[in-house]
Amino acid sequence: MPFFSFFNQSPEQQTHRQTVGRGVKLQASYSKLPLSQRIIMPFMLVFFSIMVVAVISFAFWFTSAMEYQMKNSVASGAAVILQELQTETQHLGSWVQLIAERNDLRTALEQKNTQTLLKILVSHQTKLKLDLIKIVNQNGGVVLDFRQPKLQKSNLEDRTSISQALAGMYPLDVVNLQKQRGQKQLVLVGTAPIKSNEEEVIGAIEIGILINNELLKNLIAAKDEYLIALNEDKTVVVSTLTAVTNKNWQLPSTKIPPTRILLTNRQYIAKSISIQGLSNTSLTVVLLKSLVDLNHTVQYLCLRLWGFFVVGGLICTLVGKNIALNISEPLLTVARVAQKATQEGNFDLQAPVTRNDEIGILATSLNSLIRRVAEYTQELEQARTTLEKRVEERTNQLLQKNQELNLAYDQLSYAIQELQQTQAQLIQTEKMSSLGNMVAGVAHEINNPISFIYGNISYAKEYIEELLELLNLYRNEYPQPTSAIQNCLEQIELDYISQDLPKILTSMKMGAQRIREIVLSLRNFSRLDESEKKAVNIHEGIDSTLLILNHRLKEKIQVVKEYETLPSVECYPAQLNQVFLNLISNAIDALEEAFFNKLSSVDNKLNPQILIHTNKVAGNRIDVRITDNGCGIEPKNQDKIFDPFFTTKEVGKGTGLGLWICYQIIQKHQGKIEVNSLLGEGTTVTVTLPLLQKA
Repeated sequence: MPFFSFFNQSPEQQTHRQTVGRGVKLQASYSKLPLSQRIIMPFMLVFFSIMVVAVISFAFWFTSAMEYQMKNSVASGAAVILQELQTETQHLGSWVQLIAERNDLRTALEQKNTQTLLKILVSHQTKLKLDLIKIVNQNGGVVLDFRQPKLQKSNLEDRTSISQALAGMYPLDVVNLQKQRGQKQLVLVGTAPIKSNEEEVIGAIEIGILINNELLKNLIAAKDEYLIALNEDKTVVVSTLTAVTNKNWQLPSTKIPPTRILLTNRQYIAKSISIQGLSNTSLTVVLLKSLVDLNHTVQYLCLRLWGFFVVGGLICTLVGKNIALNISEPLLTVARVAQKATQEGNFDLQAPVTRNDEIGILATSLNSLIRRVAEYTQELEQARTTLEKRVEERTNQLLQKNQELNLAYDQLSYAIQELQQTQAQLIQTEKMSSLGNMVAGVAHEINNPISFIYGNISYAKEYIEELLELLNLYRNEYPQPTSAIQNCLEQIELDYISQDLPKILTSMKMGAQRIREIVLSLRNFSRLDESEKKAVNIHEGIDSTLLILNHRLKEKIQVVKEYETLPSVECYPAQLNQVFLNLISNAIDALEEAFFNKLSSVDNKLNPQILIHTNKVAGNRIDVRITDNGCGIEPKNQDKIFDPFFTTKEVGKGTGLGLWICYQIIQKHQGKIEVNSLLGEGTTVTVTLPLLQKA
C-alpha cells in the first residue's frame, strides 16, 4: 500500500516527501562520521560558505565596476568620433566653397574647357585626398566627373545635394555609392554653387571622401577599439573588424547607451552614432571596444581570490581539526570502553578518569553504570533462560496450527472455485438439456400429425377437384334443377366455393410445409441424437438459430448474411448452436435497447441491423463474425463480459452465464472468441474455429 499511495499524491506532496527523504539520508550519513569530523564540519561549512559568497561578490563588483568604466570610455570615444566626422564634413564644405569661388574655375566652366577644369581640380584632389570631384552645368548636366579608379563604374546617388546646390545652397550630405552586384558604399560630400560675375548660378561643384577602412582607422584611439559603418538598411559598408565586413549584423540602436554585445564569438562594448543625410540616407558608425583584456583581468583576479580561498581553507581546516581532536579524543576513549564492555559483555572494564571537567564526570558515571549493569545482567540471564524455553514451546505450537490453517484455507478456496464453476455448468447444462428435450419432444410430437396432414392434403385436394368436376357435370346435364336444389345452390354460393376451396387447400399445404421446416430447424438446433463430434455445415446451424429467434426479429431488425463457401467443420453441433443462440440473442437485446426502448433523434436515423459474416482464414480455420449497430459495451465492462455471473442487464433478464458458457464451449473446440465494441456504435463478436479437432 505505501508504494502505490506514493503515486496518488500530488506533485507538491511528492516533492516535499522526496526532500524530507534526502534530508533523512544526509542526517544518517552525517551521524556515521567520526566525532572529530562532526565537530569541525559545521564550522568548515560556515567558513567556506562565507568565503565563496565573498569571492563571488567581490568578483562581481570588480567586473561591474570595470565594465562601467569601459562603457563610459566607449561613450566618450563615440562622442569624439561623431565630432570628428562632423568636423570632416564641415571641412569639406569649407573647401568646396573656396574652390567654387575661384575665377579661373568659373571662366573654364563658362567656356566648357574640360582640360582647364581638370588641371585646376587635380591639385586640390591630391592636396585634400579627395575620392571624387564632380562639376555640373546649370541644367544638371555632368561637365566633369573625376573619381578614383576603383569608383569609376559606381553610381553616385547625389541628386538631392546637386539640386540644392543649383538652387544656390551649400549642402553637406552623406550619399550612397551603388557599386556593381548591388554593393553599396557611403561618401561624405560637400556641394557648392558656381556663380558668374553677375551672381547667377552657372553650375555646381561636388567633392567627396569615401568612408573606407583607412578613414575609420584614423578615428580609432586605441588598439582594442573597432569601427563598423552601416548604411540606412543596416548593412555593413566598411569595418575595421574584418570578420564582420559585408555582413548584416544586429547592432545596437543609437538611442541606447553603450551595451555589451556578442560578435564573431567575442564580447564587445558597443555604442552607435548616426549622421543623417538629405535624401533619406544615413551613416551609422558603431564603436566596439573588446572585452578580452577585461576578461583576462577578471580571470586573473578570480585565480588569485580562489588561491586565497584554498590557502585560508587549508589553514582553517588544520586549526579546526586540532581543536576537534582535543575535544573528541577523551570522549572517544570513554566511548571505546563502553563499546567494548557492551560487545564483549566484560563488565569488569573501567574508563580512566584523567580530567575533572564534564568528560571526567562522564567517565565516572559510566563506570558506575557498568557495575550496575553487571548486577542486573546476571539476574536477566536467569530469567531469559526460563523465558526462552516457554517461547520455544509456544512457537512450535503456533507454527503447527498455522500450517494446518493454511492447508485448510487452500483446500477451501479451491473447493469454492470448483463449486462455482460446477454450479454454473450444471445450471446451464440442465437448462439446455431441458430445453433440448422439450424442443425435441415437441418437434417429434408435432412432426407426426403435421406429416399426416401434409400427406393427406394432396389426396383431399384431388378428391375435392373430382367432386367439383362431378357437380359441374350434373349442372351441364341437368341445367334445370329443382327449386330445392336451386335454393341450396344460392345459399351455399357454389361458384365461390368452387373457386376458393382449391386456394384454401393450397394455403393449408404451404402452412403445413412451414411447420415442417420449423420442426426440422428445432431438431437441427437440439441435435440430441448427435452427442459425438461430427463434421457439419456451420451455415445450417446459424440458419436454424435465426429461425428459432424469428419471433424476436420479424420485420423490425434486418439480418444481413454474408456467407462464403466453407468446408464442413468438425464440432459438437448442439454446443455450437447454443453459442450462436446466445450471441445473436445478445445482439437483439442490444438493438432493442438502442432503437426501441431508448429512442432518440440520432438513433432514428439508423436502421437496426445484424450482420453475420463467415469466411475461411489461414491455418485451416474459419471466422464467424456477428456485428450489430446497437448501444455497444462500456469500456470498463469489456474485460468482465466472460466472467461467470457478470451481467449488465436488469434483474430477471440475464444470469451472466451466456458469454461464459460460450467461452467454455469455444475453448473446448480449440478456438477463440473476441469482442470489439465502441460505446454508442455497436459490437462485433468474432468466433474462430479449426476445421479439425486435435486429439
